[in-house]
Amino acid sequence: MRGVNLGENVYVGYDVIFDRIHPELITIDDYSEIGDRCILSAHTRGSLTTRQAYPRTMAPIKIGRGVSVNPGCIITQGVEIGDNSIIGVGSVVNRNISPNSLALGYPARVVKKLEGVGELKT
Repeated sequence: MRGVNLGENVYVGYDVIFDRIHPELITIDDYSEIGDRCILSAHTRGSLTTRQAYPRTMAPIKIGRGVSVNPGCIITQGVEIGDNSIIGVGSVVNRNISPNSLALGYPARVVKKLEGVGELKT
């Protein structure tokens, strides 16, 4: 997790893989949790034969406050997950997720807006 920007009281499960080339592009806000065996990749990688046609790109990943990313998810570059959202098991998040949402699937899409969620009382 060296280089990843972690907020307070963040839980990171077992075998989570954070981008090893650009970990500084990953931000996880307070009270969020990342389930076991998730992958967060802030860059793409072309092979030696495709590098000129498809150069490496990178973009930040931002996981908001109070977000729950369930086990086995993949979060790709340039994604922002809004506060108080839940990402279902095994989902691939390749676009932004609005706050207070339940998103799941391959690719992940919002299936429900969550009501009655808000600021954590500490």
